[in-house]
Amino acid sequence: MANLIRKYGMFYLTHAVTFFFLCAYSLAANAPNYPFLPALFLPIYLSAAVAMSEREAGDPLLGILPLTPREIMKVKFILGFVFVVVCWFNMGAFTVLQNLSPQLTVQVMKLNTLSSIFTLLLAAAFQLGIQFFGWPNFHKLIIFCAVMFGLFGIIFFISLAKSGHNHPSEFPLIPVLDSLPVLVVGALAVVGILIFNFALRRGSWDAV
Repeated sequence: MANLIRKYGMFYLTHAVTFFFLCAYSLAANAPNYPFLPALFLPIYLSAAVAMSEREAGDPLLGILPLTPREIMKVKFILGFVFVVVCWFNMGAFTVLQNLSPQLTVQVMKLNTLSSIFTLLLAAAFQLGIQFFGWPNFHKLIIFCAVMFGLFGIIFFISLAKSGHNHPSEFPLIPVLDSLPVLVVGALAVVGILIFNFALRRGSWDAV
């Protein structure tokens, strides 16, 4: 089991580190709307990590190890959860380091949390899709999602630059984040984790 964790964990760890440098760059470069940048790019890094970790899904060694399909899926789900939690704390640390106003800090952390919830559910959806619909075709779908998320992020920030919105307080989602109570965001986080855990526990992994 430890070898399996190392095998899949390497890909998640690699992307967690690159995500750390994305946060560091956005902080050092003082980019337009930079406090919100990591949250919008988190799904891209998760998608890429899943795609890379599944590239060797046909590893013949897995077939001879004394591991059940459920144990393999449990490792994948756990690593996906750890990846998202690490990224959430990473984004939170950089949010604090940016010395934002208290109001803007709350708004950024709301978006960080919403992005993490979405990314966590995306991780569960990817694992379910690969397991039940087959690796080759679904692997292409994951890569497609990563590319689409990346294009969305690039187009979004190009549109911000063209519209002259170059300060965090002018971020388009500010009104939505302002109207969203912190308790609602917390409740959504709990629901997302419960759904993620339900997908792991109720999946018919041993029957696949």
